[in-house]
Formats: sequence, structure tokens, C-alpha cells
Amino acid sequence: MTRLDAGEITALYRRCYAGPPWSEPPEQLDAYPDRLAEALERPDFNAWVERDHEGRLIGICYGWPTPADLSGSRIYDMLRDSFGAPAVSRMTAGSFEVVELFVHPEARGKGIASRLLAQATAGWPKAWLITSPQAPAARLYHRLGWQEAGPLPGDPPLALFTLEGDQRMPQEY
Repeated sequence: MTRLDAGEITALYRRCYAGPPWSEPPEQLDAYPDRLAEALERPDFNAWVERDHEGRLIGICYGWPTPADLSGSRIYDMLRDSFGAPAVSRMTAGSFEVVELFVHPEARGKGIASRLLAQATAGWPKAWLITSPQAPAARLYHRLGWQEAGPLPGDPPLALFTLEGDQRMPQEY
């Protein structure tokens, strides 16, 4: 893992999430640095980055192993309310949670997201993430063997995507 700069990550996040399909309002974009700081403090935080030839951050994927105790988190509560506790446990136990994956708009279509996602999930029997099924990344996830487990509440609409070892397609960069 290379050095991480919260300001650099935040700037890339703003660039990626200010426009469609997310079109996050200013207050949501302004809240990201606090969410990132909380994530960076986790002892199980892992991140993978891609930089351009000038050293600028153009992509990042980060997350952590899904904890055994899913209580006390807005995300885990949403999953439980949508799928039920037994199903969520089956889908997430022993898995890697991809919390964020974003690539600079001008660097998309070059295999960066595929590489970052492959690095993040390598060695894990299962992985999961949440995204909009209408986001361009959803097509990538499907192509890489991720399964759309079902809808979640949100604006834009969200979906849970899961990946199990036997679902993986050969990685093409």
C-alpha cells in the first residue's frame, strides 16, 4: 500500500461523486472527509491506489473485513432490514467489504477499477459492496462476476452486489 493523503482522496471523491449518477449535494460532499477520517482510523482498513505517470491519485479502492458483529452500523442495519439477519450473515460472513471504489472520470475505461477491485478482493472467498445498479460501475461488477443480490433503499436506488470465489471471472486488465 502506498501513502494515503486524506486531502487528495477527498478531492478525487468530490470529482467522482459531484456528477451523475450520484450528483451528491454539497452537504453530502462536505461530510465525506469525516467519513474518510473514521475509515482511516480503523485498524482493519486496507486501501489500494492507482496513480498516473505524474504521481496524481486517479483511483482508489478501500474497505475491510466484514466484522462478525454487524450491530450498530447504519449500513448493516439497512442490509438486515432489506434481506433479514440470516441472509445478511450468509452473504457477509468471512468476506471483504468494499467500502469505496472510485476512479477519476478522465481515467475510466482503462482497467483501473478492475485492477483495484482484484487487488482488494484477492485471497477473500467472498466480497460485497453497495452501489447504484444504474451506475456505470454496475456493468463492470456484472462483467467481473459479481451478482446483484437485491435492492436497497436510497436515492439514487442502491443494490447489494456480492462476489463468491466460484463466481469470479478471469481478470482482464
